[in-house]
Amino acid sequence: MIVPDKHTNIKFSVIYISGIMMNEIKTNGIITYSDLQNIILKKIGKQALDVFELSISFLFLLNKIDYNEKLDSIMLIDK
Repeated sequence: MIVPDKHTNIKFSVIYISGIMMNEIKTNGIITYSDLQNIILKKIGKQALDVFELSISFLFLLNKIDYNEKLDSIMLIDK
């Protein structure tokens, strides 16, 4: 669910969670996948787990984040 409709709770949308992810990554510089997931769960709730993967993929496809396999971490791509 990327495009919200009138029945969408914006708090659990891909766009909203992606925005929170961007802020957290920007604040921390580099953050592990599990730390980011825990932060999102604390801020939004368990329902965010359903959209967490989609939000990561959304940011990756937009070339906003990069995943470091060796460190299992995510960082922002500067442009």
